[in-house]
Amino acid sequence: MNHPPSDDLLVHYVDALLDSVPREPTRAEEDPVTGLPNRNALLATLDARRMSGEPTAVALLGLDNFRSIIVTLGHGTAETVLQVVAARLLARLPDDVYLSRLDGDEFAMAFPSARQKTIEAMLNALLLDLAQPCEVDLHRVHLDACIGMALDHDEAPAIADESGDEIAAVDVSPERPDALELVTRAQLAMHHAKRTRGRSLRRFEPGMRTEAIDRRKLDLELRRAERDGEFELHYQPQIELKSGRVAGAEALLRWRHPERGLLMPAAFLDALAISGIATTVGWWILEQACKDATTWPLVDGRPLAVSVNLFPAQFDHEDFLHEVDNALINSKLAPARLELELTETIALRNDEGCGATLQALRRRGVRVAYDDFGTGYASLSMLHHLAVDRVKIDRGFVRDVMQDRGDAAIVRSILLIARNFDLQVTAEGVESSVQAEFLRALGCNEVQGYLYSPALPALEFDQWLDSYQKARELPGSHLA
Repeated sequence: MNHPPSDDLLVHYVDALLDSVPREPTRAEEDPVTGLPNRNALLATLDARRMSGEPTAVALLGLDNFRSIIVTLGHGTAETVLQVVAARLLARLPDDVYLSRLDGDEFAMAFPSARQKTIEAMLNALLLDLAQPCEVDLHRVHLDACIGMALDHDEAPAIADESGDEIAAVDVSPERPDALELVTRAQLAMHHAKRTRGRSLRRFEPGMRTEAIDRRKLDLELRRAERDGEFELHYQPQIELKSGRVAGAEALLRWRHPERGLLMPAAFLDALAISGIATTVGWWILEQACKDATTWPLVDGRPLAVSVNLFPAQFDHEDFLHEVDNALINSKLAPARLELELTETIALRNDEGCGATLQALRRRGVRVAYDDFGTGYASLSMLHHLAVDRVKIDRGFVRDVMQDRGDAAIVRSILLIARNFDLQVTAEGVESSVQAEFLRALGCNEVQGYLYSPALPALEFDQWLDSYQKARELPGSHLA
């Protein structure tokens, strides 16, 4: 195996390293960015191995943060990053491993062997080596990645050699997957690895295909739901703990499925977030929530705010600020009454574009909240570079706060951190008056949860507001 050059010389070694590609591709089979074989060349090589009966394993590597590199550093620097990755892989892989670049940030490695443990050890070491930061165009870049692996006999029983190393049984029957199928299996495994993040390696399992088929069916249904107007917004009230006053409500998406009835977000939201219609649905949620909020009455002489969750694809969209402006203008909602909630996927990206967008929102008067605070590994660092007004304590910490000392300590810490950063705090999932009193004593500003109300359709929320206000006005009411 070749020894890799130092990080600061990697870019200069790209051309020399690329000369060591085992199979010289034709121009039609060459990736123009890295000089590596492309997808067509890989498939041709895999098909040739299949015809000869040679056992093969394919590993597919994808970078975790390539999109943010494009957004923050530009396409030119991103292409140089791909060249650095290609150079590092070539420098660390044995000469008999066929390396190619597929689409975007994906690289494929074809191993002329099906020894699973040997390959896995090699790939895990490669992930650690690749994670070493490098300097590209005067920028320090981190190259965390995930890998999915597939053996061409993954669905057949495996045997072991005398050392205990697992070997796929040699079988050249028609059951053996063709080249495209083998790459597809590796891609499915890579997508599973990316869910766990943190330099993960996953091997293909048959259940991954079933899950992918189910996801595809769900995506088609979601597209129909968007087309046919099956989505609706429900609103869960947010209560000021000190006064008992309704301060606002969070807009929560529901799906009125024609066959399965009303579906909660757990059944579809993750799939919707990565669907091609995420931005379209997201803009509709923003527009509708702003319009509904303008119909809400004053409470104690003050208008109610509305909180809207953002999809990552929305926040990344070039028209994001324009769409926020349109929603406010079309609804005539005051910007100070709108609060946008960031997921961890958005908030943990430490880049200039994200910070600039949040500053632009605040200049408009729109408030920003960080949802599910405390559940992410980098939540504290986020507060140093993102301009947010509020953090929301995840319901998972609130649920057992009276029984679990660990959860109680986390809640106390979050409230202390928020106070030091001069942030408002909303606790989700409050279901008992004991929980509410505990949070109030610690200085929590607002709460929401079943103690007050579940999320309600717009009309029912209007009725709930009227009833809650009347109950607060009764002599001796605990709501006052």
